[in-house]
Amino acid sequence: MFMSIRRYRVGHGQQEEVVRMVDEGWTDQLRKEPGFLSYHVVATGPNELVSMTACIDEEALERVIQKSGEWVGTHLSGHDVKLEDSHLGKVVSHLGD
Repeated sequence: MFMSIRRYRVGHGQQEEVVRMVDEGWTDQLRKEPGFLSYHVVATGPNELVSMTACIDEEALERVIQKSGEWVGTHLSGHDVKLEDSHLGKVVSHLGD
């Protein structure tokens, strides 16, 4: 299993709208991706979101990351959303479904 952890800065007062758009638009596409396992978005502050995406292998994760970037660029361009930090790696310990 491989995981991507990405931290985004979101414009003041835009967090709820950005999360709604992701929930209503991106997650349905993500579910259909071969090798996709899980996706989480965490509000770590009033203007910050962290997304965590897990896929069965590195190839699937890289494909999902590429599509995610395209989706954000297309659908969130009218919002102040900036990728601040990104990490990708092999999951070496896991608990849960």
